[in-house]
Amino acid sequence: MDLLEYQAKELFHQVGIPVLPSQPIAKLSELKHLHIPYPVVLKSQVHSGGRGRAGGIRFVQNTIDAVAAAQAIFSLPILKEYPEVILAEARYDAQEEFFLSIVLDYQLQRPVLMGSAKGGIDVETLLKHTQKVVLHQGFSPFYARRLATKMGLQGRLIHGVSIILEKMYQLFIEKDLDLVEINPLAVSSSGEFMALDGKITVNDMALSRHLDLLSFLKPRVDQPSSQTPQATIVTTPPQKPCWLPAREKGVTLD
Repeated sequence: MDLLEYQAKELFHQVGIPVLPSQPIAKLSELKHLHIPYPVVLKSQVHSGGRGRAGGIRFVQNTIDAVAAAQAIFSLPILKEYPEVILAEARYDAQEEFFLSIVLDYQLQRPVLMGSAKGGIDVETLLKHTQKVVLHQGFSPFYARRLATKMGLQGRLIHGVSIILEKMYQLFIEKDLDLVEINPLAVSSSGEFMALDGKITVNDMALSRHLDLLSFLKPRVDQPSSQTPQATIVTTPPQKPCWLPAREKGVTLD
């Protein structure tokens, strides 16, 4: 099961991965009661990539602009999928952007850490700069630092990326994930880390152990919808991980 960005960020927040203030919008009228100060970015919540190039991500300065932009986004199919929700999110001034991912390799049946110092770029360029570290004996800070070093990072960046990777792995294990990805992981001029976008794939065979994730499950939309019930998170204790071969996953980019 592939989660939408706003759903992935709810899970990021639960394990302490920093995310921006945001608000899911299911109806245009909700923009009149936005609790995030302008300017904000409106992001189409669909499963496919290429949202920015397709016009599904727009920056707005006020409520009037936001309503017009949201109306256009709700009416815009991306690879035949219409959004039921738009994510309104605070803007962020990024000094650097990285790519981080943990994926369950379907051949090795082991988690693989992936990272690049060139996040937020086109897929072809990203693949050329992506480093990998296979977790042969479970996670340890050594593996995270090794990946960060292979990415060409130094000093505080190695430490910061290692902390984010450790939290990503915690989420990967607790929720029986096939994939957890942050792209981009932004760093501000003050050294603050922020997950600006995220992707999560849950192992379908493990869903029965995670009632909170089942609340995210709903059919994909191929026609415009005026209103969609928002998901409610129900917290359940972490379950023992189940190592199953993952579906083959490639790098994705919005």
